[in-house]
Amino acid sequence: MYLTEFARCLRILSVKSPESLKKRFEDFAVGAEEAEMSLHKGYFDVWKIKPIIGVQNNEAEADAEKVDFAPTTLMYTSWMLGICSAEDFAYGVASLLACFWVYQYMGEVMLKERQRQRDAGTYKENEVYDKWIDMYGGEEFEKEVVDYKTIAETCAEGLDEQGKKKMEDIFVRGCVLEYMFWTSSLELSKFPEFE
Repeated sequence: MYLTEFARCLRILSVKSPESLKKRFEDFAVGAEEAEMSLHKGYFDVWKIKPIIGVQNNEAEADAEKVDFAPTTLMYTSWMLGICSAEDFAYGVASLLACFWVYQYMGEVMLKERQRQRDAGTYKENEVYDKWIDMYGGEEFEKEVVDYKTIAETCAEGLDEQGKKKMEDIFVRGCVLEYMFWTSSLELSKFPEFE
């Protein structure tokens, strides 16, 4: 669910981007839609989860647990979509930077920890988690993030001090929302149910 909205933001930025970056932002969107979503859909299959938006009732999916956006996910993706839609290109780029950077960082940390545990003989192999670590801790994703960071830096170079500060503030807010996003996953936060 998050990745669908993230890819939508990248497509919005593709339209707003300078001509030289349009294809690159389309490629970022395709990466989110294909490579990353494929990984996550694999988890849905393993855990028999059917992601939904809103309330649906489909008898064919009765055996799957239906999950909706978590409140923090909805807040985070709405914030990103708002900035990417309403603000200038540079600010949209800043709003997505935290996601790229945090996932790469977490992937690298988990990759090192997995290797440490393997070396110590204490790592319990887990195909589901290993795929996540391999994707986000891998060289290919690192190259994507370096490329995205370079684009963000180039955007900042073209702004005055006030614009740079605004980009920084948006990035910091994105980092806070990333923290909240990860924390809400640990807490399994949900919207309250009313009858």
